[in-house]
Amino acid sequence: MRRFLLLYATQRGQAKAIAEEISEQAASHGFSADLHCVSESDKYDLKAETAPLVVVVSTTGTGDPPDTARKFVKEIQDKTLPADFFAHLRYGLLGNGLHFLLLIGAVDYRLLL
Repeated sequence: MRRFLLLYATQRGQAKAIAEEISEQAASHGFSADLHCVSESDKYDLKAETAPLVVVVSTTGTGDPPDTARKFVKEIQDKTLPADFFAHLRYGLLGNGLHFLLLIGAVDYRLLL
């Protein structure tokens, strides 16, 4: 099976449910999802990750990250990191919520640098 890292960030459980469904469906197509909440940063290492990355995130309020993602968003937006720190990642983002583009745009922009 081909492995990929599947991270989710959720306020009320919607993004987790979507990520779990992706994980289940992936298995039936020969993929193995390493599924974690973004707050479980001790279980994955983006700096060393070589497998594809999928991030499922919901927003709260007017595009704010869910509580489980606040630390993650702050860390990836750290301006002291080299501009190409995440350049090695192959990733996809799935946003959920009325204002998800505000959060996804900020996260995606940093990963694209």
